[in-house]
Amino acid sequence: MPYILNTKEDVKDMLKAIGMSSIEELYSLLPSKIKLDSPFNIPDSKSEQEVKRIIKGLSEKNNPVEKFNSFLGAGCYDHYIPAALSFILSRSQFLTAYTPYQAECSQGILQAIYEYQSFLCLLTGMDVSNASLLDGASALSEAILMSLRITKRKKVILAGAIHPEYKETLYTYLSGFDFTIQEIEAGDDGLVDRQALSRAVDQETASCVFSSPNFFGLIENSDELSAIAKTKGSLAIMLTNPLSLAIFKEPRLLGVDIVCGDGQPLGGALNFGGPSFGFLTTVKDYLRQIPGRIVGKTKDREMNNAYCLTLQVREQHIRREKATSNICSNQSLNAIAAAVYLSLIGRDGLKDSAVYSLSNTQYLYQRLKEVRGVNIPYSSCVFNEFVWEVEDAPRIIAELYKKNIIVGYYLGSNLNQSKNSILSCCTEKKSKEEIDSFVNFLGEVLHG
Repeated sequence: MPYILNTKEDVKDMLKAIGMSSIEELYSLLPSKIKLDSPFNIPDSKSEQEVKRIIKGLSEKNNPVEKFNSFLGAGCYDHYIPAALSFILSRSQFLTAYTPYQAECSQGILQAIYEYQSFLCLLTGMDVSNASLLDGASALSEAILMSLRITKRKKVILAGAIHPEYKETLYTYLSGFDFTIQEIEAGDDGLVDRQALSRAVDQETASCVFSSPNFFGLIENSDELSAIAKTKGSLAIMLTNPLSLAIFKEPRLLGVDIVCGDGQPLGGALNFGGPSFGFLTTVKDYLRQIPGRIVGKTKDREMNNAYCLTLQVREQHIRREKATSNICSNQSLNAIAAAVYLSLIGRDGLKDSAVYSLSNTQYLYQRLKEVRGVNIPYSSCVFNEFVWEVEDAPRIIAELYKKNIIVGYYLGSNLNQSKNSILSCCTEKKSKEEIDSFVNFLGEVLHG
């Protein structure tokens, strides 16, 4: 695509203007492990056409997931996306280079975001939703910040098997705040140790955070966990897969105060793991502590329905010390995609997707139990993924990959699992034949 070429003199002048001596100094704060240690392997003095041909050749070395029988989940899931979604979303009213969130944006955009918020409230049972956040990890971080503001306390408990990348983001995201995090590891059954949680909750606890389904795919006793949090006046924050809410109780009915997570399962493609969007819903009592923005519905001077940005509590709009978040953008396009997806698939379609995902997972669970040498450490009370173990797991994963099978996410010894632990996922897209093929090939690799 066309671009503006900066000459060496241009770069030198720009660096001088900001008080830097070199490009290396400009990017010195970045960790060395994410920086290139050598230039791109592209020959010099090539035309745009030639560079495009080279890049296309490199891209063709990638193997798209469609070429594999994939059971990979761990936070990003391969669900069916209705064909109409991409057509609707690609309309110029939605797909714009300008982020559609400012006060002057059209009634159509505002209405679409309002519909998204309404859908999320229906799914979670909560009163209010914001217009979306950047991803699931930042949504969790913002939910915890909410609890600190609401309770004026300085302790947060992370209970059970929460996505390790979410926790990593959390520690980075909130490193500048004055509070403590106490982690309670999952028990032998993979679930939150409720006795340990009860001992940990005290008068300084702002919130108890748990995930259901958790990172192992297990369904937690959310009502019990919420009740434990409430014994000392702390808030219950639930991280969840939104698709699971089509068949499980609404978090509001389980005593949860704030619900958050990643919206990728609602019409989001895999796209190398992103982009997605984060969602956050809560009860109306905490409305003014929600980060980002909320679109509301009102009447214009002629008493017609009108949509407007009802709440924007970020530093660009109010005094910085009063701002609840410095998030400057939500993921409007992806959030609108979720609203389109939910509109297209409907209540029954969403439930069917969740039920088929659950059924396929249960079928894989039972089939793997039949394979000699496979151990499944936890119960079958899972949604769309579960943990299993096999001797010499890395070799098994590599052998099945040669047969175009991605067995899942290799846990290794993460989250106190054995070094041979694998997290495998099924969605509604999996067929019985694909599951049987995986299990049969696994048996051949293990036993010949």
